[in-house]
Amino acid sequence: MKNWNKKGIYFLKAAALAAAGVVLQGCSGDNAGAVPGEETVSSFESVEFPLDTTMSFTALAGMNGGYTLNDNPAMKKALQDANIFIDFTSVISVDLQEKRNYSLSSGNYPDLFFKTMLEAADLEKYGRQGIFIPLEDLIREYAPNLSEKLDRMNAWEDIRSSDGHIYAFPEIDKQSPAGSVYWINKRWMDNLELEEPESFEELYRVLKAFKEEDANGNGDPDDEIPMSLVDGVDMLLTYADYNYDAESRTAVIEGELLYIPMDERYREFIGYVARLYQEGLLDANTFVQQRNQLETVGLSGDILGSFNSTGAFEIVGRERDDDYIALTPFQEGTYPITKGITVGAAAITDKCRHPEVLVAWLDRFYSEEGGILAWMGIEGGTWELYEDGTWGWILDNGYGGNVTSIRAGSTIQGSQYHPSIQPELWNALSGEVDPDEVYLTEQHAKIVSMGAVPFPAIRYSEKEQAEVEALTTDINAYIDRYLVQVATGELDLEDSWEGYQEALKTMGVDRLVEIYRKAYEDSVQ
Repeated sequence: MKNWNKKGIYFLKAAALAAAGVVLQGCSGDNAGAVPGEETVSSFESVEFPLDTTMSFTALAGMNGGYTLNDNPAMKKALQDANIFIDFTSVISVDLQEKRNYSLSSGNYPDLFFKTMLEAADLEKYGRQGIFIPLEDLIREYAPNLSEKLDRMNAWEDIRSSDGHIYAFPEIDKQSPAGSVYWINKRWMDNLELEEPESFEELYRVLKAFKEEDANGNGDPDDEIPMSLVDGVDMLLTYADYNYDAESRTAVIEGELLYIPMDERYREFIGYVARLYQEGLLDANTFVQQRNQLETVGLSGDILGSFNSTGAFEIVGRERDDDYIALTPFQEGTYPITKGITVGAAAITDKCRHPEVLVAWLDRFYSEEGGILAWMGIEGGTWELYEDGTWGWILDNGYGGNVTSIRAGSTIQGSQYHPSIQPELWNALSGEVDPDEVYLTEQHAKIVSMGAVPFPAIRYSEKEQAEVEALTTDINAYIDRYLVQVATGELDLEDSWEGYQEALKTMGVDRLVEIYRKAYEDSVQ
């Protein structure tokens, strides 16, 4: 394992790069003035950190709230230790997808995309166009830390595109819920002497009690919001008795891949959602509100009975987050979870003349020391180790007056996934110093222990990927619109269900399912 503070030497082999088809093109700094598109071979015979001469690169990066990586102490240390300068163009989260996509489509893109929430389809599309360079050989040659982790986890295929190439660095951490978590107010349940629900019907009865029985105990029986969600209601399907994959909207049931929105199970689900909505148990804003609007509601007072988010403190604040529990899955082995690998944390473009330098530098975040820097910041500055082996944040030390500001402004983790490995030391976080994070970890572990990964890594050909994107654009929009129309009473479920199914067939849903099934069958062979 390479120590972050020691020199790391990674030998450059031009023949290996040529075999990989890597084009090393103009990055800034000492290579300014290189002809864009000119095929070259790196002038480096080795990469040794710190570099003898500062090298400069450009990057597009997501912001943590109002904090940029240009001013981030952990990032400054990572760059200074390597004698690298990266000029980050920072984008707030709500604008990130638009700015990222415009940059790629316009041709005005940087050397590096860092924490920009790149999706598998983006990587495949722009990788095939030559904008994102193949990384598999570079990782094998210059990223020993990451290579060791991928070998140990048998995870190379999890980050590989269907054309056989790897176009991005992953974030690697422990297994986690695949999507947002459903949080329900345990204090309200205790107030009303209710047990945690163990089925959808029991959840309905709890939500109904929240609405009708003054669950918060303030004397006003009408100020409670039993359930309020963002990004639609499909996340409730994580509690279904099948292992639902939200991206494809499919599940493997008795060995067969089924497209859930065409199945009778989805009809029942829509009926359930309509029941919640029409009885005032599901917030009417659920279908239109953004996350920041839900945060405003959650922080306004003790009025939320349940909601979805990564952590409860993100919506209701750190003073009241332990009022809520992650709802325990209704059955074993069906709650969808991740493998612990998130694709798309960082990608290098064909404009970078020395990608081997960035690969070797990024690899440092996959060591324990580099993971600590990324997740925890600077020892003695943002965090400290205690005699009992636990650690905690240092407040009011020039890096932030509270845990939120330290994590957002002085570590590299945050709102977007990032190229790193979660360090082992992270698990020793002191509950006295950061009880909210420890509580969140415990709640996530509870539901992960009852979950399963829906699918192995799924791959599509270039043609299939294009078909999936074209088909799902209209199909997903129609499915979501239909659910809202039924839930709000605009359409009757019984009268409209067959017409809804026929409309999906007209839109090409049978071809979409055919592609999904072929990809799944290929993955399990």
